[in-house]
Amino acid sequence: MDIASSLRTAAGRVPATVCLAALIIGVAACSHKQKSEVPLVPVTGEVTLEGAPLEGALVNYVPTGSTPGQGGSGLTDPKGFFEINSPFGEPGLTGGDYSVVISKFVLPPGAVLNPARLGPADNPGRELVAPAFSDRAASTLKAKVPPDRKAHHKFAVKKKIGSSIPAPPAPRPG
Repeated sequence: MDIASSLRTAAGRVPATVCLAALIIGVAACSHKQKSEVPLVPVTGEVTLEGAPLEGALVNYVPTGSTPGQGGSGLTDPKGFFEINSPFGEPGLTGGDYSVVISKFVLPPGAVLNPARLGPADNPGRELVAPAFSDRAASTLKAKVPPDRKAHHKFAVKKKIGSSIPAPPAPRPG
């Protein structure tokens, strides 16, 4: 019997079917995106800095107590609004209690980042938000996310003392 004839037999089709199934499973496994293992509810909010919307601030929700999950984060838009996403990019958080950390780094006027030197000592950026809101260990901001409905939180934060960014020094005559 030649090869073409053997492929037409049931015995010849089984290996082809097995190979096709393995290929489909392999593609599905490679395209699998990691997801949260706990149910998530939408979490939105808004941040103001001394009464004005705070644009470009990073808002982190850190689970406390027995709250499951890894928390999540979001970035404020020009109106100070944010939406929290899980570490896997899914919108929302699991219900529970959270410590909230809000941070915004700003550059002095005229300063530019040097991509070759991005260590903390080389970064001219400074934290704009007071440590009571921007320091993970010291934040006084708390939020409760209900397990069964959307949560919307409003946070009013203050500037860090001395956070007004001075203009860069004038170049020295050389």
